[in-house]
Amino acid sequence: MTQTQEAAGLLADFRTRRNKGSLDAEQVEREARRAADLIIGFHQERGGRLRDAVTLLCEITADENREVARAGVRILFPALIERLNDSFDPAACELYDQIFAQVIDFYRRLPHARDFDETLRGFGLMSESNLLARKSLIGKSAIRNPQSAIRKVLLLSRVTIGADVAVTSVIIAKLRALAPGAEFVLLGSAKLRELFGGEPRVRIREIKYERGGDVLSRLRSWIGVVEAVNEEIKSLSAGEFLLIDPDSRLTQLGLLPLVKDERNYLFFQSRSYQGAKTADDDNPQSIGWLASCWANEVFGVTGETFPHVALPAEHRNFGRLAVEKLRRAGASRVTVVSLGVGGNQNKRVSEEFEIDTVNRLIKDSTLILDKGATDEEREQINRVVAALRGAGRAVIEINESAPARAISSEKIEVDAITWDGGLGAFAGLIAASDRYVGYDSAGQHIAAALRIPTLTIFVNSGSPAFAERWRPYGPGVIEVFNVERN
Repeated sequence: MTQTQEAAGLLADFRTRRNKGSLDAEQVEREARRAADLIIGFHQERGGRLRDAVTLLCEITADENREVARAGVRILFPALIERLNDSFDPAACELYDQIFAQVIDFYRRLPHARDFDETLRGFGLMSESNLLARKSLIGKSAIRNPQSAIRKVLLLSRVTIGADVAVTSVIIAKLRALAPGAEFVLLGSAKLRELFGGEPRVRIREIKYERGGDVLSRLRSWIGVVEAVNEEIKSLSAGEFLLIDPDSRLTQLGLLPLVKDERNYLFFQSRSYQGAKTADDDNPQSIGWLASCWANEVFGVTGETFPHVALPAEHRNFGRLAVEKLRRAGASRVTVVSLGVGGNQNKRVSEEFEIDTVNRLIKDSTLILDKGATDEEREQINRVVAALRGAGRAVIEINESAPARAISSEKIEVDAITWDGGLGAFAGLIAASDRYVGYDSAGQHIAAALRIPTLTIFVNSGSPAFAERWRPYGPGVIEVFNVERN
């Protein structure tokens, strides 16, 4: 049986069982995973797109049975979309465009997606071919000497905090000098204020994007971005603003437009951009470095620009005071540790590895352990803390509800503290520390941007380029430890 025949058979079987009302979420998830594998295998062998397999994923993710739909979403994004994009392979990026143009075309035709369809029609996009034709034309603009006219720079968030530090902040830093009179508007999560709220020229305009939502909710978030952009530029002429898309999920990596006149729309194709040639062309470069190279090309300038954060004073002061109290108690070295993985358990090594790592670090450091953002991550750190206490180590816990009381004493005499709270205060702790250690996550990029010595642990990533692309980028000391896990 050929791959084409197998995909057609899976689609026909799914439709038959759906019509009979006999879908089982576990079985459907297995079939969705097989469809994702077929799509990638077919492209690797024949260079094309397996349309029936994509259609199957669309129909699964749109099913009325929520458990079935969620099973499909779990496969469509992590097992297919992220797998393609994390490869940083130009051919895989082209396949992503073809797949997601088909996904968009499928969803716009659903009865309850009329607003999404009408917004696409407003841009003259009536079909998959229209979407792909437009995408092939973007990202080719160059803006020389923007400082003379630009009054506002609109930048789309990459949605994930780490990517906004690694990529978006580089572009902001490059343009701050090139357009000294411009206001910067970063469209994304309100959490970005915790990292960039200390920069008076940067304004955060909140945009909600449901990373864990269904497909249509993710697509619909684009409508809000279009409305926000139009409101921001309504009083500006075409030459008075720049709109920069750093490969954002808000536009589904550039497939969805934001303005009809795209002369001042700049798109950074981060997944396939190669940057300037280096002495070792076989050695991939970090995505932050690539963003700096891209900005140089687009704006006709030179020089290396690093990621940055601009923490509000309250967060910097909290971190400074907390670490100062530790030093007064005799801490000669303070190390911040983050074992969070953003819900992706494939980035973890093991609990044994984490306990061993913390036990090694605590021999010459007072530790600050981040408890993460999810219940699962908190439980993970609780087990590490239990192991420390079992070994006779003194650990206290600080949370966001009463951080001032926790650090009100003259000194904090412990072996470790845990932090359970917001991103900004955590970044403040990193800023005041001597070293940062953690898995591939936002913390590594924040630490590098703050020029704190950084050790990142990568677990056998899906492609050779992934760890190099997402390694922290900055002028400070950066180490990467790659772990192979069976």
